[in-house]
Amino acid sequence: MIRPAVPQEIPQLADIWLRASCRAHDFIPADYWESHFDAMAEERLPGADELLVLEVEGRVIGFAALNGNHLEALFVDPEVQSYGHGSRLMAHAMAHHSRLSLCVFSRNVRAVSFYRRLGFQVVEECLEPRTGEVETLMAWQS
Repeated sequence: MIRPAVPQEIPQLADIWLRASCRAHDFIPADYWESHFDAMAEERLPGADELLVLEVEGRVIGFAALNGNHLEALFVDPEVQSYGHGSRLMAHAMAHHSRLSLCVFSRNVRAVSFYRRLGFQVVEECLEPRTGEVETLMAWQS
């Protein structure tokens, strides 16, 4: 079931974000992600226009955070990745928006490929100054 998150779930979502970020972005030191945990839990997730969770059998296993038509974050618990959960969250977001944009680290080839399969196009690449990594801005329109 995909539904809006409730405030009590924010710590669990931040934990999913941290574990999934460390796994997906192993080219960035884990202490970078750990140092941003509080900002994610206290500002970014609670401040999102839309914060949707994917709940399976009573367990929250992933989330999508959107601000307007921009996907700020899409993360699935690493323990249950590769079972289509991210696709379910994206299908929901795409069904409720006529266009979406997002940024993804270019070296996260798995994520770039995932978004391409969903119909996202590369708009531009730019340097993300906090990490020194190149990010790819992608966009989709129905």
